[in-house]
Amino acid sequence: MTSPARVVQIAANEVGYTEYPSGSNTTKYGQWYGMNHVPWCAIFVSYCFDQAGIYLPIRTPKGFAYCPDGVRWFQNQSQWYSQPQVGDLVFYCWRGDGVADHIGIVESVNSDGSIISIEGNTAIGNDSNGGEVMRRRRDPWSFLGFGRPYAIVQPVPQLKKEKETTNSPQKPDEGTKTAPDYHTRLVNQLLGKEKVN
Repeated sequence: MTSPARVVQIAANEVGYTEYPSGSNTTKYGQWYGMNHVPWCAIFVSYCFDQAGIYLPIRTPKGFAYCPDGVRWFQNQSQWYSQPQVGDLVFYCWRGDGVADHIGIVESVNSDGSIISIEGNTAIGNDSNGGEVMRRRRDPWSFLGFGRPYAIVQPVPQLKKEKETTNSPQKPDEGTKTAPDYHTRLVNQLLGKEKVN
């Protein structure tokens, strides 16, 4: 089983990465996920877990792109916490409306209750769409909650082995069901063209 320390190390190795061109949301993470040119903080987190050898089947086998989807999934899995631990997924709410605006991976927990997190698509002056992978110090007022996936996630499937053992399609589990128009609607929501439900 992958440890929180392994996920944190993978995320730390990405610190300093920036989208190119600036302001485009064009990243290697979006390309990997199959949904480029959109805000990518949750995609970055999904990428780090995938690289660690585990996946978060929140919206697709690769993970998720929309922070509220992650909140609901962790709550439904009874893995939602109010206090952080190293390796947790931290969900932030900047506006105080109870809706997740941003996500990161907890790297350390400070004695004053603040954390150091590693976040994708952030910057000084633009917390949720800044275009960089950075370490950020965050205070408790910004925390919506913490998802702790290590007891419930599964290893990333080995595609080569699946092809060798069967040619029939695999039935997805409950965590991977995606509505046919999900990604179109999500992109429209992220770009402000459609209202979030």
